[in-house]
Amino acid sequence: MEIFTKDDLNELIKLETVGCICVSLYMPTFRTGRAEVQQNPVRLKKFLKEAEERLEKIGLKRTETDKYLQQAKALLDDSSFWVNMSDGLVVFLSLDYFRYFRLNIPLPELVVVGNRFHISPLLPLLATDQRFYVLAISQNLVRLLRCNRFSYDELDIKGKIPLSLSDALQFDDIKGAEKDHAHYSVTKLDGGSVAIAHNAEVDSNKNNLLRFFSQVDKGLQRDFIHEETAPLVMVSVDYLFPIYKKANTYKYLFNKEIEGNPDKISSSELHKLGFDIIEPYMLKKQDEAIRQYIKLAGKGRTTDILDSIVSDAYHGKIQSLLITENQQKWGKYDTFSDKVEIHAKEESCDIDLLDFAAAQTIAKGGEVYVIPGSKMPGNVFAAAVLRY
Repeated sequence: MEIFTKDDLNELIKLETVGCICVSLYMPTFRTGRAEVQQNPVRLKKFLKEAEERLEKIGLKRTETDKYLQQAKALLDDSSFWVNMSDGLVVFLSLDYFRYFRLNIPLPELVVVGNRFHISPLLPLLATDQRFYVLAISQNLVRLLRCNRFSYDELDIKGKIPLSLSDALQFDDIKGAEKDHAHYSVTKLDGGSVAIAHNAEVDSNKNNLLRFFSQVDKGLQRDFIHEETAPLVMVSVDYLFPIYKKANTYKYLFNKEIEGNPDKISSSELHKLGFDIIEPYMLKKQDEAIRQYIKLAGKGRTTDILDSIVSDAYHGKIQSLLITENQQKWGKYDTFSDKVEIHAKEESCDIDLLDFAAAQTIAKGGEVYVIPGSKMPGNVFAAAVLRY
């Protein structure tokens, strides 16, 4: 399975154009059952036909629509593509762009054609209260998972983060040197004398672990979490976390102590361990965002007016955005005139304005929380806390 990330979002935003040439396809898929699985390509074919009709409706000729859709159409006859399906498939298409994600979240049946890609069904994957990382670490193995509450992706860290203590410090040579410098003392036990090795090696190993963890932290910050605010859960035996904490420079670090060897824990189990630690934190952050909005309401630092939210999101003014789940508001936004049009129902080349505001907020470093309507202050579709 794949995970849709902030980097993927930024990539899609960069591809936004003035013309109606971005196609977003969403469909639920079947994992198992011969008859059901065979319906997956049938569904995609139906959605591609709908996209074709929409492209023609806005003035494109059949030869032009074929250029937009040809790579997705090729998937219909690719039997290997349909082997490892998850719960949902999303496909992004433009004239020179094609990308898909098989995701472990329920997706609606949806085709959107506009001047930008549609991402609101993916907000549960992007919203601030959903993302987290799991770092499983021992002296022998380091693994990193990028997660949300629904799924995970085990990242390739080779060449970016040391894979083990020996990888970081050429431990074999160091270990040999430490053994040569072990020292002993004589201690009386039950009237007798016994030579006990004072593990100078133990103290030295702590220093080596600190150096190892410093390299891990540096690689994490440089290549994976340098602009993140998502929690990082370290899964390890109990004595390693205090050492790692000394090397850590990431603000949002949590730990999960385990008994036994973390190397033997499956990725799915690591995902569950991480989520069990993070879920209370996620709910707390969401509630804090709601309380902050209520506290600042009426003081010039908030807005629940959709026109303002769209404009402020585009200009990077939103610190945190609350969006009611399962809502869409269609319209247009002209970035040059900064004018917003809100329509009662979807019109040609419309965008989902809530979708746009969420994408812009996340891309510009703000926080987005998708919350139930019963928890939304003022019973509105969206509410924002402004940076200034």
